Amino acid sequence: MSLTIRPLAPFGAEVLGIDLDDEAALDDEVRAGLLSAWADHGILLFRNALHSEAAHLRLSRVFGDPQPSAVKRINDEHNPYLMKLAQRAGDTSGETYTLFEVGGQRRTGWLGWHWDQSFTPAIVRGALLRMITPAAVDGRTGFIDGAAAWERLDPAMQSRIDGLEVVYHFTGAQEQNRFGFPRDLRVVERNPKADAALAGYRREFPPVVHPLVITQHETGRKVLKLSPMHAQRILGMEPQASDQLLTELADALVDPRHAYFHTWQADDAIVWDNWRVVHSATGVPPDVDRLAQRTTIVGDYHLGRYLDPADKPAQPPRRLDD
Repeated sequence: MSLTIRPLAPFGAEVLGIDLDDEAALDDEVRAGLLSAWADHGILLFRNALHSEAAHLRLSRVFGDPQPSAVKRINDEHNPYLMKLAQRAGDTSGETYTLFEVGGQRRTGWLGWHWDQSFTPAIVRGALLRMITPAAVDGRTGFIDGAAAWERLDPAMQSRIDGLEVVYHFTGAQEQNRFGFPRDLRVVERNPKADAALAGYRREFPPVVHPLVITQHETGRKVLKLSPMHAQRILGMEPQASDQLLTELADALVDPRHAYFHTWQADDAIVWDNWRVVHSATGVPPDVDRLAQRTTIVGDYHLGRYLDPADKPAQPPRRLDD
């Protein structure tokens, strides 16, 4: 089978020439090609390519081992490895349901820029998202390459931040994030259960520390490893200086000129490298349906730690997919 990798703009790549419905398609040569392309590009797009849950899971396993979704209420009822991400018109019953207004538009399912699980010491390797029912309006997913973001920084800034660490703590609500988030973001409506649920999560996940710059082990490229969501401060820096630096870095990172925003069609799929890429969701109007499924891919990230070593639990900590 001839595998074609076509670059996207401004980054990422589309994969062509592979029939993912064919169980024999993912042979050793194709798997090696996909992994190499993933390391080179950060995200891979498969258009109109995943037509079943079985194919979704087969493709996920090319990039690593899937793990069961951490939140049972959004698990597929038949397969715990598949997370169901549903926006249903007019449904305000979800415990984290929030209607935002941003950019003059009202949206549910809106998510600011982040990498998954920055509020835990060990973050997942990546994720594969498959669209089942695309939104009739908006519903795009955005991606930004942290490796390219590092390369856009001037040498003085690179020298200044290499070796710094960031403290992350679960943010109780999107609008409480201070760095790299829209200044005009506001809450129009929130399920009354949401505040208690989010406050509970914040208590369950004590502050953690991650390096601000990491090295991609496959290529040796450095990555600006900043998640605007949940970022609190630079470890060991005075608050004002920390806020100024995080504001500058986050604004540079999430510059939309360097983002790839995908407009979904049915059976599209994207796999992204969570150690390198930040992502976001533009959400949908409250009267629009959208349904997707996602697998989460584990890895061997060992760069995070609890800010207070005493917070390290005796048993594996609870997981939460964000």
